[in-house]
Amino acid sequence: MRTTSIAQTSQQPPAPVSSSRQWSRTLAVTVALTLLGAVIFGPLWRVYPGVAAGSILFTAMFSCAGAILWSEPGHRRTAVLLLLGGQFWALGWSEEWAVSPLPFVSGISSYVALSLAVWAMFRYPDPALMNRLERVFVRVLGTVAVGGILAEDLTMRPEWKGYDPGTFWITVYADRVTHNGIAEVVRTLQVVLIAGFLLLWIIRIRRMRGLDRELLAPMALAAPAAGLAAGAVPVAKLFGLSGDRMDTIYAFQPAVLAVVPLAFLISVVRRRLADNAVLTLIQQVQRRPTPEAVQTALRAALRDHTLRVRYWAPDLNTHVDITGTPSGLPSDDQQDRLVLPVTAPGGSPLAVIDADPVLRRHPHVVSNALAASGLALENAQLQAAVLGRLSQVRQVRMQAVQAGVAERRRVERDLHDGAQQRLLALRLVLAASDSPGMSEVSRERLRAMSAEIALALNELRDLARGIHPAVLSQAGLSAAIEAVAQQQPLIVDSDLPRGRFPAATEETAYYLICAALKGAAQAGQAGPTPAASRVCIRGHQTEGVLTIEVEDDARRPAQMRLDAELPGMLDRVRALGGDIMFSTLARGGSLMVAAIPCA
Repeated sequence: MRTTSIAQTSQQPPAPVSSSRQWSRTLAVTVALTLLGAVIFGPLWRVYPGVAAGSILFTAMFSCAGAILWSEPGHRRTAVLLLLGGQFWALGWSEEWAVSPLPFVSGISSYVALSLAVWAMFRYPDPALMNRLERVFVRVLGTVAVGGILAEDLTMRPEWKGYDPGTFWITVYADRVTHNGIAEVVRTLQVVLIAGFLLLWIIRIRRMRGLDRELLAPMALAAPAAGLAAGAVPVAKLFGLSGDRMDTIYAFQPAVLAVVPLAFLISVVRRRLADNAVLTLIQQVQRRPTPEAVQTALRAALRDHTLRVRYWAPDLNTHVDITGTPSGLPSDDQQDRLVLPVTAPGGSPLAVIDADPVLRRHPHVVSNALAASGLALENAQLQAAVLGRLSQVRQVRMQAVQAGVAERRRVERDLHDGAQQRLLALRLVLAASDSPGMSEVSRERLRAMSAEIALALNELRDLARGIHPAVLSQAGLSAAIEAVAQQQPLIVDSDLPRGRFPAATEETAYYLICAALKGAAQAGQAGPTPAASRVCIRGHQTEGVLTIEVEDDARRPAQMRLDAELPGMLDRVRALGGDIMFSTLARGGSLMVAAIPCA
């Protein structure tokens, strides 16, 4: 499993680094390269001012995006691609100077610029994101875009493009048919490549998630525009457009392509806003640093809804989740998870962050989040450790309740299969002992003994039923309560779920309802208040919790029910992680609501 260790967490959010020097350098580089491009576009301003304006915007945006990315960790090569792309685009219009060898170089430069821009787009926000298909595509694009144009130039003469015959040109084989054939093939391949570019970006966006998706959202919008602009020229040439129409396309193309560096700029700004959002969210959670609140804040700050924080509980010698339940670290088969061990300033274990591996590509944001949440994590870890101890106590109590259930079942089964069967056998022996030759006195003694055995059997059955009713084990809670309701001196309406529940849950609910029925029947004996005449029992299961409602029409304080009618039941319900609520109804009567987990 790949892990990243964060050796220390600061108790205060890191102070923001002054960026005035960085922005000054960015501005200087942008202005310098833009002015250089403006010089290269010199003659173009007089002939095609619209094309010059769009091209200078393209160059300026690429220069600015490259200068900003230069200061971003791990993005210098992408920055170089953007800076070179802007200058190659300007060089693509250097033919207007009509100075050798600029006309020959300019034909290739524009396509070099487009290839560099596409390469930069696929490299961001992490070169590791480029899969094999995308790398192959970039190579093919460079070969077709640059090699295809070079093949066109090598099979022509400069005067075919309107240049002076004496202009520097490299001609290997001048033939118009060959030249036109190569041009048609190159234009067709360019259109196919543009379609492939759009398809690859659709695939990329679909597999992006978390911070990657957020940062690449501007790219997702820029990619169709870039594809449209890049494809405009080859499509127009395939359809034979020329003159003013081509001039319009040439002016339109760089202005639209400027959305690519604009997307880079927006992504960088969003990355830095993500850093600020981390600090803001963590500062907010410092006010109430509960385990759940810290985990929720980290999920929001890092855009990862799968993130989990496992806090170290020293007393339990294990990690616990936000509820205090012991939770092990991701297993070896979860190779794609990012595990970040976090330690306190003193070096003691604090927590382990289990996050989406996408965050490996954003170490700066992750480091800021963990550093800013240091104090909150320490406070939350103390609370999680306490919750862990409480969870352990609750588990012990649960085990005790389950052991009690199992023991009562065993005793009931032993009474039924042992003493009860022996008494039945003894009764049958006494019945078989009666014979015509027996005296009346002996026969009377046999009948008396048989009657006593019958009484003992009834008492034994009542005892076994009180320990654990057999119908509860055999038919479930609903059937057991219906059997009890038939023996009550008041009207009982029962509406309980027919399904089965864990043994501890069923038995606890059964004895709680029996105690409530007994209390309702005996309510009048505790004072002048009349006894209940009707009891309504309702139940339903929601999200793993069985809720029982027992309502009667006996007027008495709710506290009386807790103290006198249900002794020990509150502790028993809470041992399972549930609770009981009592209330006196305004219309008369009282209501008991119990929530019992089905665990």
